Amino acid sequence: MTQRYDLVIAGGGPSGAAAAWQAAQTGAKVVVLDKAEFPRDKPCGDGLTARAVSYLQKMGLAEEVDQFHRVNRVTVFSPSQWELSFPTRPGMPNHGYVAPRPQLDTLLLKHAEAAGAEVRQSCEVTGPELDATGRVVGVVLKSGEKVLGDAVIAADGAYSPIKRALKIDSEYNGYSAIAIRAEMPANKPDSDSLDIYLNLKFNGDQLPGYAWVFPFGGGRINIGLGYVNSYKDWQKINATQFMGEFMQTLPRDWGLPPIEELKKDKLVRAWRLPMGFTAWPPWRPGVLFTGDSLGAGKPASGAGISKALESGLAAGECAIAALTNGGPDDFTNYAQRMEAAWGREYKRGRYFHKLAGIPAVANNGIKLIDNAFFRDRMLKALYKKEQGPQHRVK
Repeated sequence: MTQRYDLVIAGGGPSGAAAAWQAAQTGAKVVVLDKAEFPRDKPCGDGLTARAVSYLQKMGLAEEVDQFHRVNRVTVFSPSQWELSFPTRPGMPNHGYVAPRPQLDTLLLKHAEAAGAEVRQSCEVTGPELDATGRVVGVVLKSGEKVLGDAVIAADGAYSPIKRALKIDSEYNGYSAIAIRAEMPANKPDSDSLDIYLNLKFNGDQLPGYAWVFPFGGGRINIGLGYVNSYKDWQKINATQFMGEFMQTLPRDWGLPPIEELKKDKLVRAWRLPMGFTAWPPWRPGVLFTGDSLGAGKPASGAGISKALESGLAAGECAIAALTNGGPDDFTNYAQRMEAAWGREYKRGRYFHKLAGIPAVANNGIKLIDNAFFRDRMLKALYKKEQGPQHRVK
């Protein structure tokens, strides 16, 4: 049986759930389709920035999010050690959290369902359903079932089957990062800091990326690293081996398991993070792209959860506005929202992405960052419009 909805959302991750929550509040008939059964794991650094927390708070999830492990600062090793507090911005908290994705994503999906969205799990979307003009009018499931809608939101990830089927491209395509992470116990006190390690070397070159140690609380941590594909030899890097080498630089008294054991137990997960708008414009007649299918990852840092939430909320609002005011053939309002929010930032980020891949530039960049004088000037410039962070060098 073919069912019809106002809005069909392919993918129940943060961007899809946020879009569903936003749209369902208007009374629209919304369905979310995801191939997984929740809770399910998702490779990620699990860190929630203050901006991500602000979106969750605006969605009415302040109390629920506060159950995760709170972090109040960032500690950077470059290799000297220096600290940053979260800057004070209007409408944003001055803290973040570390939230395991199985719990976070399940929370968001249930929140969308509570708002009135229908949620169908174990329903894999294999592609779009098109009308005679080529406009997207729904999706096709692996079972062969068709789910039709006045509009579709493709929140179906980095390998989006909807985007592939439509052969969506972008002048910004090709910007991505490779990341790997594992969750593990650690014999160390629970910290309130997101720890970032900038000094990553491969064959003597400073990599355009960083490693991290994020605390879950309860004696568990997320360790991982990522680097962008602008580095000439990125395909030669064995990410698992490289992560193991990084873990060996951490204090021995943490009692971390060897990388071989983590790999054997299938606790090490790697993924590709598209960034910088890999689908642009971010819509075609009948369909809008959000999260990783849009390439919403931040080009400079790879931060993805806040961008997924922001793009999902905007897509849900813009889809309903378009359906109310004329139909699903034109979602220019969504493109304008994304360009206004991220356009300038992502243009700079794409430039930085290319520049950081040049070993000589990356090597000199780390030297400058590790120099207290240049670092202080950089921070003052970065936070000149904010109540700047307190930082100190150890």
